[in-house]
Amino acid sequence: MKWIEKEITKVGRLLFEEHLVSARAGNLSISFCEQLYITRTGSNLGSLSAEDIIRLPLKSRTILDDRASVELEIHREIILRTGKKAVVHAHPPATVMVSLESNTLELPDYEGSLLLGKIPVIDQEKSISLKEKIADILSEGKVVILRRHGVFSADDSLYQAYSHISVLEHSCQFILEINRRSEKWKKKRKFTGVV
Repeated sequence: MKWIEKEITKVGRLLFEEHLVSARAGNLSISFCEQLYITRTGSNLGSLSAEDIIRLPLKSRTILDDRASVELEIHREIILRTGKKAVVHAHPPATVMVSLESNTLELPDYEGSLLLGKIPVIDQEKSISLKEKIADILSEGKVVILRRHGVFSADDSLYQAYSHISVLEHSCQFILEINRRSEKWKKKRKFTGVV
């Protein structure tokens, strides 16, 4: 399906250009007519081609599963349990940094807090329950953060799921800057004696 290829390619490029993924990180999927279209394992989201998009049955495994992203089973679980049609997994650096210090993220800026609300930060367990936990969170919310790893977002289009991650990363950049300025202010007060 050309429109699916076009949407995956466009969103992959946006993620890469915004530095929300590195050269071989992140993955995208769209569900359409009982099929799952997902990026190939190891593909560069900034320069995807038709060969980088694997078409698989949504509800069953095939021999082609090994060519798809290593997070294939998480994508399937999210789509099947939430009813949403698109999933984005990215590795936004500010968000990953902020995830080290929190179990729930409350965003300081108006847009982030309004659009995303409180965001759960979960540990990446080596268990089958991880995909279920992620899907449960995305049934109610728009994003979930895996501590020290990245973000999953799901919605009815790839562009919407991508936009949630973009807003989240922007908000996390605010958090890092607020913390940096706070530390700078503390040092200045200590040095100058300003109270």
